Amino acid sequence: MRDEEYAPGHSPDGVDAPSTIAARMAPHLRLTGLGTASAALAVIAAVAAMLTSPKVGLDARGGQAGEMWVLVALVCAVVLLAICGFQLWGWLRAMAEWRDQRQLSLGWVRKVSWVAHLASYVVVLVALWACIAGGVAAGAAATSPTLLAATLLLMLAAQTLAGVQYVREAGPPGTVPTHLRRLIERDRARIAEQR
Repeated sequence: MRDEEYAPGHSPDGVDAPSTIAARMAPHLRLTGLGTASAALAVIAAVAAMLTSPKVGLDARGGQAGEMWVLVALVCAVVLLAICGFQLWGWLRAMAEWRDQRQLSLGWVRKVSWVAHLASYVVVLVALWACIAGGVAAGAAATSPTLLAATLLLMLAAQTLAGVQYVREAGPPGTVPTHLRRLIERDRARIAEQR
């Protein structure tokens, strides 16, 4: 959604009604659902990578290096699925309140959702490292690197679509695309002023 769609004054008194908030935030709920589905597919791909991971040489501690990284990628996929699932649950809970279906306390949901949003970045960074290291350890001839690449792509989609969608009534989160969109708009306005 574009930032101007979040401008105050959707209702005559300048305060958004709950039904207006629910209508405005419905796209975020859909994105969160798609992201949660991507996270579930990432878990499936990570399990498949674990099952097809070849037995490679021992690392310095005597463990299987490739299998360890695939296991880390699987754990990251499961944690991201939990984060996306919580974000989806939080949005469903918020929408129920905004649609006047129930009176719920969203204070703690917003706080946990914000922390989960931050944690999703860390999880994806660890998964990035694990998928690359696991793919390198498995070798090019194995199926596991392809499944790890699929896991990583699905996790990136899940984090982008659901992980960053923390529960809020205001505009879009301060993610990179939002900042880029604001910079482009600012640049267009500056060019228009110069003409």
